[in-house]
Amino acid sequence: MRESFGATWEFQIIIIFILIFVSYLTVSVSYYKVFKAKNDIISIIERKEGMTEGPNGAIGIINNYLRSNAYNAKGHCNAGSYGANSLDRTDNETFNYVVDGDSTKYYYCVEKVTNYYTENPGRSYYNVNLFFSLNLPVIGDIIDFGASGTTIEMDATYDCNSTRCLFRY
Repeated sequence: MRESFGATWEFQIIIIFILIFVSYLTVSVSYYKVFKAKNDIISIIERKEGMTEGPNGAIGIINNYLRSNAYNAKGHCNAGSYGANSLDRTDNETFNYVVDGDSTKYYYCVEKVTNYYTENPGRSYYNVNLFFSLNLPVIGDIIDFGASGTTIEMDATYDCNSTRCLFRY
């Protein structure tokens, strides 16, 4: 009788370690996908030299890229940044300016930092945040992680068209 309890105990320990290992692999692969998407978004902004509008602009390409990769995680943006509330549009109506106490969750966040360099005040760069949420089928969202990155410095950005600017600071 004692041997059957021992075998059951060992079997349970083995199952627990297998579950922990598989969970770790799943989280690692998902987190890798978010970091890859973040790096690709940064490359798109740098290539387009800012958050440009239109289907061939940075906003349209980023939203299409995230939709095609089945990205659906949402999270909270920092105050002072712009949060994308939809992946279906290609213009600046996709973004909301985030203020303190905003409880809305966004797909990704973009913040333009400008006038930080006194010798060349026109230079700017962008901070980009994407989100990853650990979601279990029965429990739901356990925790949200963020992946943030920064573009290179740009001398001129093309955020403005003839009628309005996309990112004002």
